[in-house]
Amino acid sequence: MPLNLDYLQELSDLFVSDVRKSAYYANLSETERREFDVQVEQEEMRGLRPLLPGAEEEALERLSEAMPKELGIPLPHSVAEILRQVDGFVENGVSLYGVDAEFRDGQFDSGPGLLAENLATWSGHVETAQKYLFVGDSDLWLFAIDLSDGRSLALDRSRLIPQHWFSTLEEMVDDMMRQALGYLDEETDQSASGPPPEDLFSRN
Repeated sequence: MPLNLDYLQELSDLFVSDVRKSAYYANLSETERREFDVQVEQEEMRGLRPLLPGAEEEALERLSEAMPKELGIPLPHSVAEILRQVDGFVENGVSLYGVDAEFRDGQFDSGPGLLAENLATWSGHVETAQKYLFVGDSDLWLFAIDLSDGRSLALDRSRLIPQHWFSTLEEMVDDMMRQALGYLDEETDQSASGPPPEDLFSRN
């Protein structure tokens, strides 16, 4: 099932806008800024989403080979399909884990890696090891797949208690993008130790 293409496009537009307003962009030479703008334009003309690419097959293959060795579990097909559409993102306190940098050509900084984040979480919270595959996080939540039944869910980050289940992984990632884009029905000021905000997740 494809992800929400509107959300993907909005994230891409947001990332491009943020770069153009950044000190990094301001410090580029005129030639370098023109090269960046031309690359963005060319990717848009090719139907791609600038600064929000999908994972390359070679990188996915390397990740798939490493998962059983490092975590003792295979890379779920549903996760690979998500990564083919969007190879991770970080925005507004929400992270979707992507292919780890060491599996990419060039090993560029790509944000939180799926393998590394699970190794760290499983090490810090041994009760989650081989129980959940974590695919992302936010200030309040850990987004995961329950390895016993394949269900996608959000766990309270501080207590590691399941708080919300999703019908599909795509639905969960759509909600992650929704939160990253700030699409909440109303403002909330809930702490991580409080009950889950009623408006945080979309409803079927």
